[in-house]
Amino acid sequence: MVLSLKDLIKKIENSPTSFYIWLCTFLGIITARILMENWLDGMVSRTGNYFFHHVAYTFFFFLLTYLILLGLLIKNLKIKIKIASNVLIWGYLIIIFPPLIDFILFKDKLYLSFYGVYSLAEMPRRFFTFFGDSPDFGVTYGVRFEIAMAVIALGIYGYLKTKSKIRGLFLALQTYIILFVLGTSPSWATIAVKGFSKGFMQVKDMDIVQLFFTSARLFSRETGNYTNALSIKISLVYAVLLAGLIILGLFFYYKDKFISFLKNSRPVQLIYHAGLLFVGMGLGISLTEINWDFSFFNFISFLNIVIAISLAWLASVVFNDIFDKKIDKVTNDKRPLIVGDFRQDEYITIGVVLFAFSILYAALINPKIALLLLAYQMLAWLYSAWPLRLKRFTFLSTFISALASLLVIFAGFILVTFSQDIIEFPKRIFWLMLFSLTLALPIKDLKDIKGDKLDGVATIPVVFGEYWGKIIIGSGIFLSYFLSVILLNESRLLLWAIIVGGLSFWVVTSSGENKKISNRNLIWWVMGLVIIYLAVLIKLVVF
Repeated sequence: MVLSLKDLIKKIENSPTSFYIWLCTFLGIITARILMENWLDGMVSRTGNYFFHHVAYTFFFFLLTYLILLGLLIKNLKIKIKIASNVLIWGYLIIIFPPLIDFILFKDKLYLSFYGVYSLAEMPRRFFTFFGDSPDFGVTYGVRFEIAMAVIALGIYGYLKTKSKIRGLFLALQTYIILFVLGTSPSWATIAVKGFSKGFMQVKDMDIVQLFFTSARLFSRETGNYTNALSIKISLVYAVLLAGLIILGLFFYYKDKFISFLKNSRPVQLIYHAGLLFVGMGLGISLTEINWDFSFFNFISFLNIVIAISLAWLASVVFNDIFDKKIDKVTNDKRPLIVGDFRQDEYITIGVVLFAFSILYAALINPKIALLLLAYQMLAWLYSAWPLRLKRFTFLSTFISALASLLVIFAGFILVTFSQDIIEFPKRIFWLMLFSLTLALPIKDLKDIKGDKLDGVATIPVVFGEYWGKIIIGSGIFLSYFLSVILLNESRLLLWAIIVGGLSFWVVTSSGENKKISNRNLIWWVMGLVIIYLAVLIKLVVF
């Protein structure tokens, strides 16, 4: 029997797979789990909001669990990712059946299956008694069966791989600890959040219920009720943890590729996009005078939006690199595709995943923001991709970039305003940002003159030459500062606009190769001056 079990495991380990095969299998199992829950519940009608957050919660929880267990197997058994992934995906079939087990065992009795809600003092007893009593509330029979099977199966697998009972038992213990923590995660989160103020041992069951089971208020958006508040709130936490876990996993297991991708992320643009989000939020807060608490879930929601916008930018970078290979061979020969750090099919997959997760993360907070990021990605595609490839056309390219930037500002505005729309967004600010960004964004084209010329991309430096191109771009930036004085109707800014605008003009026109201010680092200098001007503006206008 042992021999046949080893043969079976060997076949599972060596099953043919790829990322897309794994993805379809994983999503298929998740779909089967959701279908099982709804079928046993009589397929009762649910709102779209309820269904989305329930699906998102299920996806995030089981993906987070999968990746943690994947790392556990790789670290303990020293096996390849593909082998560990194949074993786990087969074992993941068990997650379909807990709802059915509960349905059969409880029959017509009332039961609620979700999480263990325990105080810190109660945790040790619950841990050593396998979640203790009350199997009809929280961690039910079905969930306990699921956890027990996972612990036993991975313990046996560890023994067969290492020929050591101690290591097999240790793997089983680690698996149980992980699943216990995940099965009580709202309790741990509440203890961490409220422990500093109340005392960690003073956080009780009711505190956990109040934090996670009441309706979710994410900035100005009220969403959910007692039936799905937990799904919404815990999904936000899982989403942030998942992002962090993926970053750690990529760093440790794909270090060279991860660092190559990180270097190519255009850090200045990530800072720029975060700044746009802050501008939108600042405008929303100052103009609508909405009072909202800086609560734990507002903080987690903010992190999710930052992640969503960052992923949207990174996805646009991927697709831009794919269509800019001819340019990059001349002016950006260190890009991942050019040096061969990624195959093109790998790069496309990365872009698709980044795009999908950017929309999903945004939708957790507000579907309108998800729609804005979808529009952002479509503009980025029209900008870079054939047949339109709008970046080829002078001024139109930067106008498209300015529109995309405005969408990020709108996202920040919608996030914090009570009406969750842009009706109250000041028209003067809109026109100021549109004109200023259209005039200033050509600065990014100065480092790509040779490549753009070769590929027929008619940027301002290509059309007018580097010297006059810098004059035009510097003048545009100076004009942007002057426009801020007029459109904001703030005469106190005039002197600062002249000083900072003049410095910006000088920085742009004096830049050059082999100089301290080069075409490649020029954008950092200009952004520094923008930050100084914004600080002055905020001090004069707000305070």
